[in-house]
Amino acid sequence: MGQIIGIDLGTTNSVCAYMDRNEPRVVINEEGGRVTPSVVGFTKGGDRFVGDIAKRQMLINPDATIHSIKRFMGRRFRDVTSDLRLVNYEVLEAPNGDCVISVNGRTFSPQELAAMVLQKIRKSAEDFLGEAVTEAVITVPAYFTDRQRQATRDAGTIAGLDVLRIINEPTAAALTYVHERQKASTIAVYDWGGGTFDISLLEVNRDVAEVRATRGNNTLGGADIDRRIVDWLLDHFTAQHGIDISQDKIVMQRMRDAAERAKLDLSTAPSTEIHLPFLVSDSDGPKHLQCSLSRTTFETLAEPLFQKTMQECRLALQDARIDVDDIDEVIMVGGSSRIPRVQELARELFGKPLNKSFNPDEIVAIGAAIQGGILEGEIKAITLLDVTNFSLGIEVQGRRFATLIPKNSTIPTQKGQLVSTVVDNQRTVKIHVLQGESSNASENVSLGEFELQNIQPAPRGVPRIQVKFGIDVSGIVSVNAKDLRTGLSGEIQIEAPTGMSKLEIERLRSEADQANKQDEAGQALKQLRNKVEKQLVTLESFLRENHGMLPKQDIFELEQALKRGRMALLKADDDRNLRSLLGYLQRFHQHLTKKLSQQASIH
Repeated sequence: MGQIIGIDLGTTNSVCAYMDRNEPRVVINEEGGRVTPSVVGFTKGGDRFVGDIAKRQMLINPDATIHSIKRFMGRRFRDVTSDLRLVNYEVLEAPNGDCVISVNGRTFSPQELAAMVLQKIRKSAEDFLGEAVTEAVITVPAYFTDRQRQATRDAGTIAGLDVLRIINEPTAAALTYVHERQKASTIAVYDWGGGTFDISLLEVNRDVAEVRATRGNNTLGGADIDRRIVDWLLDHFTAQHGIDISQDKIVMQRMRDAAERAKLDLSTAPSTEIHLPFLVSDSDGPKHLQCSLSRTTFETLAEPLFQKTMQECRLALQDARIDVDDIDEVIMVGGSSRIPRVQELARELFGKPLNKSFNPDEIVAIGAAIQGGILEGEIKAITLLDVTNFSLGIEVQGRRFATLIPKNSTIPTQKGQLVSTVVDNQRTVKIHVLQGESSNASENVSLGEFELQNIQPAPRGVPRIQVKFGIDVSGIVSVNAKDLRTGLSGEIQIEAPTGMSKLEIERLRSEADQANKQDEAGQALKQLRNKVEKQLVTLESFLRENHGMLPKQDIFELEQALKRGRMALLKADDDRNLRSLLGYLQRFHQHLTKKLSQQASIH
């Protein structure tokens, strides 16, 4: 077994970590950073960029720069209406009802785009570690549905990774806490990132981390805070100039960028200046935006969002049947947890000083790496007792939802229930598997359905069909139905609720591998061209400096070599010709240098 990496696949940024003997380390990416923006950018020529370079093109090419991918993973299009205001690119509805993203005339599933980010992370890890990486533990928000969890696993598979475990982000943070502290405590993990919010309550000691309850909101993050600032800026600009600029994608991206920077500034300063020159022009000339945003105004704008997270915390305490006085420490995770007002509200609610000794951007990835180390047997096993984040059950007569496994049940677990027919002589029973908390089946998330056929004819209510749910430690749901009278049984495993078949995932994985090889070949060609360019510049400098000492024949040959090199750079599209040219230029340079050296020694 090779090195298992831990990946925090974030809405805004992603982080990768690994275990170095008994110590977790963060992987440094190709740009020398510890975090990688979860951004994929495309050019009209078909080139693709991931990470920092993609984020830099966001202002000038916003409709082909894909960010906040995590907000659309494993979700139906009908459920993402409010999220569309947070992005400039085009999100469409696929034939199966899922979300797809349109870029330059081509559509991508969120899983494909997330896989591109994971490929970038995987390559950074391989370069950093000096070995191939094929296995990973990936974290997800605690309140991700089964569809979203499977979509994350599919993205890892497309990226060429064997995803050994999907674990909750707050639980990963708790693993880091246990690894570092190794003491008995009841802790609250407040995790507010760029796109999601989670609160988990855990009891931990030296070698056990038990989740008591978890709650959250998968559509509440730092991007929503930014949107409040953007709306305020739009109102300010409209009042000043009387112009609606909300439909201009480039202007809106500049607004979002300014809003994010203002939010960061207000974490350390009482106010910040926002200056956006030349936003638009009309007959009267260019229009600028310049204003001051105070921390007080910012907190007023975002207070309803802050209070939503506090309400989730209160509900989690109720679910866990834990009094607030029983909480020993509060661990703050995620970029949005740095906001001063958020920290003030958390201190007021829990009545405890906040533990800010962990880096909120890295603690989750480190926890995932620790889980990988446990799976490898490299470090002492920590028993991880996680819980289901939503109730699991089936649809019964009257389109009602019958819960089999309540939310916050410790996993792995298995539960069963007897069901029967609803009409006389019914020969089949459809088992519709659902996830959610509503008593109305249609308001919950469908995980899949199957039919148990060839039931022995009987009056309604007479057949006895035993339905069993099983959830393993990886969160994979399996369902078994058995007719107790005949012994007839059927079983499904909810493996692809995102609408992607295994065949499609393998096809995308093959395409991703091919695209990655092409990217590597293209990068190698660029590096080779750069070497040729550098050698030509060196020769040009050599000619200028030594023109008076070189024979006319050498000068002529050198000028011809330079001309040949420039022409080759204009038309060369394969590395064989360029490598041959580079070797010739290097040898010619060495020949002339040696010749001048010999002339100097004679004189």
